[in-house]
Amino acid sequence: MNIKSSYNFPEAKLGPVFAQDKLKEFKALIDTGVSFVTISMPGVGVSYFLKCLACQDFAFFIYNDLYSLPTLNQHEFYRMFLRDLKGNPDGKSDEQVFLETKEIVKNLVAKFEKVVIIFSRFDQLAKEFDANFLSNLQALTTIQPGKIVLIFTSIKPLHDLAPEAVTGGNLTFYSKYLYFKPYSANDLKKLLKTNPQPISSNQNLNELIELSGGHNQLFHILLSSPKQNLLLDRFVKMQMKEFVDYLDYHQRKTLQKIALVKKVVEVDEYLLGVGMIRRMGSGYELFTPLLGEYIKTNMPVKLPVKEAKLFKLLKANMGSTVSKDEIFTEVWPARNASHSDAGGVGHEEGATDWALDALIYRLRKHPFIKANNYIIESHKKVGYTLIQT
Repeated sequence: MNIKSSYNFPEAKLGPVFAQDKLKEFKALIDTGVSFVTISMPGVGVSYFLKCLACQDFAFFIYNDLYSLPTLNQHEFYRMFLRDLKGNPDGKSDEQVFLETKEIVKNLVAKFEKVVIIFSRFDQLAKEFDANFLSNLQALTTIQPGKIVLIFTSIKPLHDLAPEAVTGGNLTFYSKYLYFKPYSANDLKKLLKTNPQPISSNQNLNELIELSGGHNQLFHILLSSPKQNLLLDRFVKMQMKEFVDYLDYHQRKTLQKIALVKKVVEVDEYLLGVGMIRRMGSGYELFTPLLGEYIKTNMPVKLPVKEAKLFKLLKANMGSTVSKDEIFTEVWPARNASHSDAGGVGHEEGATDWALDALIYRLRKHPFIKANNYIIESHKKVGYTLIQT
């Protein structure tokens, strides 16, 4: 079956060698008539792949981009859908529009062996999800089972975004998903050719591709950054913040552990699936080191008890020398007066110069201290000073 695409997307020029592994996965599901939700990180560039997919000749494709909606609601969605099918929604109710949409799809199924309808950025409409709306879309696949495939895109499973809407009979339908990992270096280079962008003079293309971890939006931000220290670029920081903010508490804590090189026993399927975390030997790594540096600098880090007490004391006296006696009093408080020497300061058992030296060493080596450019200066026999460079 060879079908000439009606789309003239720039992505059509990427050719059959673009994202071959992804194309193979998508085609396998389409061939079996399975509808599914494509789940990816925000901004990874899944829409570029889907436009390339829509230009293939093994099925008849209909491409709907929800970012083109003037308002994110069901009313506008139904109208956009019908227009994409070359119908006219003017002056018709939502029910009439959808009935006409179904009729057009029915005619397409009679003409083509396989009809694939893509709803790009479908999760943008999440606030509008209800059981009736999702059931209407699901009903399209029953016109002739196996011949109509619906592909939705989302940054999270739909049942996480709208648990009350994705229930009952549609739960099984919308819980079928395919993870979309970041692009390979070669695929990113091919994408760049469809949307050329100048590179800052102080940057190296291959280094930026590696630093992006295959994430298309991040890659373009890095290309345009004039900063030597990329995390000082506000757009890079905004992208890192987006990566962290859309995750739940447990997922953020997992990222933090990996960033701080702590042992992680188990990583949830989602983080591995979308490629935010990658297996590395017997452990894990974040898809870009920039995310690790951002997390160490911006996510709250719980220091061990004694390290936290010492850091709090030094920070409260930033730039000034804190004496050893002050540190002993704060970190190893006196147990009772009987531990005091005459005229001296009573300290908790274990409060020795060796213990203090070891504590200073541990605090200096802590990733939080390094990431925030803190330096602990030593003043022999006197005390310590905290500065920030």
